[in-house]
Amino acid sequence: MLGKLTVRPMLNFSKYCMISAGIWRLPLPTDNPIFNKIYIFYSAVVNIYFPLLVSSMCIQFVIVFIDENADKSSGKLFKHFSYLITLACVEVTTILCQSARVKDIVRYIMEEEERIIRSEDEEFLQHHYEQLHYAKKVNKYLFAVSFGVAVSMAFDNLHRRFQVEKFNRNHYERMVKPLPYELYYFELDREKYDKVLLAISYVTIVVTGFLVASTKMIFISCIIFVQSALTGLQIRFRKVAFSEDYLKRLAFEHQRIVAFADKLNEAMKFLILLEYLLNSMNIAAVSIQFISMDLEFTPIFYFCYLCVQTFTLGWMANEIKIQSLTLADALYATQWYDQRIEVRKLLLTMITRAQKPLVLTNGPFDAMTTESTLRILKASYSYISLMLNNYQ
Repeated sequence: MLGKLTVRPMLNFSKYCMISAGIWRLPLPTDNPIFNKIYIFYSAVVNIYFPLLVSSMCIQFVIVFIDENADKSSGKLFKHFSYLITLACVEVTTILCQSARVKDIVRYIMEEEERIIRSEDEEFLQHHYEQLHYAKKVNKYLFAVSFGVAVSMAFDNLHRRFQVEKFNRNHYERMVKPLPYELYYFELDREKYDKVLLAISYVTIVVTGFLVASTKMIFISCIIFVQSALTGLQIRFRKVAFSEDYLKRLAFEHQRIVAFADKLNEAMKFLILLEYLLNSMNIAAVSIQFISMDLEFTPIFYFCYLCVQTFTLGWMANEIKIQSLTLADALYATQWYDQRIEVRKLLLTMITRAQKPLVLTNGPFDAMTTESTLRILKASYSYISLMLNNYQ
C-alpha cells in the first residue's frame, strides 16, 4: 500500500485551493485547452480586481476617518481597519505566491516526493505517509477557519440587511442596505445597483476565502515538508548498519534540506515579518469589536482565524528549529565507534553542522518561534489598552 502513494500529495489540497483562487502558476492538472483559457482569464481578473479592492477600501477608510459627519463608532471603524489589514496582507502574499522563487520551491517539493515514493525503505515510507495525513489535517483546519470567517461575514450581512429592510418597512424610510464591507464606490448609486454590488461582494468573499486559505496553506505545507525531511533523515541515520557510501548520500541529502530551508526562509521572511507586525494590531482591532458592537459571528470566527494562523506559524517554525537540532542526537546515536576513521570524521562534520539550527526569521531579525507568538499576543493586549483609552 505504501508504494502506491499518489504523486505529489502533500501540496494537492493547497494546489486546488490556489487554482480556485486563480494564483496557481505551474501546469494545471488538465490539458483541456478550453479550461486553460478560462483559467487564464479568471486569473487575470482576480489579479486586477483585488488590488483595486484594497485601494477602494483604503480610500473609504481615509474618507470615514477624516469626515466629521461619518459614523466613527469604534466597532465599525476597527472592523473596517481589520478587514483592510487582512486584505492588504493577502494581496502581498498573493503576489509572493506567484513569484518565481515560490514556483521553484513548489516544483522542488513535487520532484522530491516523486523520488521519495520510489524508495524501498518501508519505515521511511510509513513516516512520509504519516506526514501527508498530518499536512492534510492542518490544511483542513486552516481552510475551515478561513471559510468560517467568509460564511459568518455573509450571514451577518444578511441579518443586518433584514433588519434595515424591516426598519424601512415599519417607518417608511429608505435607508440603504449595508454590504459586507465598506468600499469607495466612486459616486455610484448604491440603492439602484444594490443587487449587483451584493452579488459581487459575495463572490469576492468566496474568492477571498480561497485566497486566504491557499496563501497560508502553501507555506505551511512547505514548512511541514522540511519537518518531514528532517525527521525522515533521522530515521535513516538510526539504521544499525550503514556503509560509507550510504552515509555520504545521507550527508548530501542533509545539505539539500539545509539549502531548501534557507531558500524557503528567503521566500517567507518578509511575509512572516509583515504578519508579525500586523497580526497584533489585527487581533486588537477584532477584540475591540467584541466590546463595542452588538453580538455578531464574524468577530468570533475572525478572532479564531487570527489565533489559529498565528499559533500554527509559530509552532511550525519552532518545530523546524527543534528537528534540525535533534538531528545531531540521531547522528550520535549511531554506532559511530564501530566505523572506520573516515566515516567517523564525516559523522563529526555532520554533527557539527547540525548544531546550527534551521530557522524561519522575522525579516532580518530573530527566529520565528512560539515565543514570537506570545510576543504578538502581548503586543495585542497593549494595542487593546491604547485603543480603549482613545475611544472611551
